[in-house]
Amino acid sequence: MKNNSGRGIGKRLAFLFSLEAAFSLTLVMVASAYLLAFVPQREEAGEFLACSDAADVLVRLRAFSTQERLQAAVSEAGGLLHVCVEANGGGLHASSCKPGEGGAGERYSFSFPYWKDGRVENMGVGCSIMGRK
Repeated sequence: MKNNSGRGIGKRLAFLFSLEAAFSLTLVMVASAYLLAFVPQREEAGEFLACSDAADVLVRLRAFSTQERLQAAVSEAGGLLHVCVEANGGGLHASSCKPGEGGAGERYSFSFPYWKDGRVENMGVGCSIMGRK
């Protein structure tokens, strides 16, 4: 009697282990199918750092104090870096992009807190790398 009972438990355990193995195999297949979606995108470190530096310079120059100052600083940064630079914050907006140029290529965006008129505002700087898709 004990022998039959032990065999039944063994079959049940084997069935449970086979279900677990099938489930694990299914998870591995699903994960491998979506693996390409999570591959890091290639980016040029130089372009990223140049845009980051441009954003930092705009903050240090206090370019967000007036519309004219912001536009001049953004235009100069865009010309020096050969990228489309856009900045906005505190009700101001400036762009070095030519019409229709703003959406082309990769885009890097940075946001910073900025002190203006006795309160903290959010400002953003973005760079569109032209000629790359």
